[in-house]
Amino acid sequence: MGSIDYLERIPNNVDLAGNRRLQRALEEWQPRFLEWWRDMGPEGYQARDVYLRTAISVDAQGWAQFGYLKMPDYRWGIFLAEPEPNRAIAFGDHKGEPAWQEVPGEYRGTLRRLIVTQGDTEPASVEQQRHLGRTCPSLYDLRNLFQVNVEEGRHLWAMVYLLQAYFGRDGPRGKREALLTGAARAIPTSRASWAPSTRRRPTGSASSCSASSPTATASTSSRASPRAASTRSRARAASC
Repeated sequence: MGSIDYLERIPNNVDLAGNRRLQRALEEWQPRFLEWWRDMGPEGYQARDVYLRTAISVDAQGWAQFGYLKMPDYRWGIFLAEPEPNRAIAFGDHKGEPAWQEVPGEYRGTLRRLIVTQGDTEPASVEQQRHLGRTCPSLYDLRNLFQVNVEEGRHLWAMVYLLQAYFGRDGPRGKREALLTGAARAIPTSRASWAPSTRRRPTGSASSCSASSPTATASTSSRASPRAASTRSRARAASC
C-alpha cells in the first residue's frame, strides 16, 4: 500500500481498479464533488495558484510534495495508512482483540452513523470557512487556511470510501446523509428524495403559522364569543 498512483482518475493506494463496482461509484461521485467545491469552496480564490502540500505516499518518510496549483485541480483521492501487523483493539469491551478487518453485524448501524457524522463535518468546515480568506492577517495564514480546506476535502473522500467499500447498500444512503450541507449536490442520486426542503408556504396560507395582523385579530375576536375565540387559539397553536 505505500505509494499513491496519480495516473488513475482517482488517485489511490487501495487498488481501486481491482474493484469495478467501487470504482464506478466513486467516479460517478467525483464530478459532483468538484462541482460542490467550485460552488462552496474558498470564495474568490478558485482560479488562483496556491502553494499546497500534496500527499505522494502514506509512510513516515517524505510523504508529501509542495507546489503551486489551483485548488479545483488538487488531486483528491483515497490514501490509507499501511496496515499494522497484529494490531489489537486498544480500548472498550473488545480491548486486546484483533482489530476488525470487516464490520461486525451488531455494530454496523453505530459505525455507519459515526462515519456519516464525521463525513458531515468535513464539507461543513469548508463551507463555514469559504469567506475567511478575505480577513486573513497574512499570506502565511491564508496558505494554511487553504491547506486545511483541501485536507478537509481529502478526509471527506476517506469517509465516502469507507461507506461505499464496507457498508454495501447502506453506503450510498450513508453517503447521502453525510452531505446534507451545501455539499449535498455532490451526491450521485436524485436530491428530491432526501435534500432539505427549500419550499416556502405561500403568504397568507391557511396553514401558515406566521403572526396575524393585530387589527385583523382584534376585529375577528370582537365578533366571536370568548369560547369560540379560545377554541380557535388552541387550534392555531396545535397546527404550529
